[in-house]
Amino acid sequence: MIPRRTLFALFLILCAVSMACRKSAPLYDAPAKDIPAVSERKLSLDEVRAAIIRGASSRGWTIESQSPGLITANIMVRNKHSATVDIHYTETSFDIKYRDSFNLNYNPKTGTIHPNYDRWVNYLSESIRREMHNDSLLPRAQ
Repeated sequence: MIPRRTLFALFLILCAVSMACRKSAPLYDAPAKDIPAVSERKLSLDEVRAAIIRGASSRGWTIESQSPGLITANIMVRNKHSATVDIHYTETSFDIKYRDSFNLNYNPKTGTIHPNYDRWVNYLSESIRREMHNDSLLPRAQ
């Protein structure tokens, strides 16, 4: 019978090898997401922009530039890895597209990147959607 310590050591080695093999994943561009109405009214372009900025900031993304319908955001992780995305938006939808990255093993030929990028973009998208539902966007009683 194999001692428990040996089995545990083999398990740890197997985990480490499997994680090391997963150095890249398909690049995830968050598809267009519909913007929900808030309290039976559509959000204005300025309200959508504000919700995107709040959602990005809440996840550690910094806004590099803005123009009507486009926000460019960047995230720097542990001063080692960075990603830059373009967030296109209208009054009815928004999407997130890859723009650039550093130290994330992006391969344009295969369309792959470090799996953390996909997670960061997914979290960013969900934070933006959460901000779209935020009570601060509701009309104030006069």
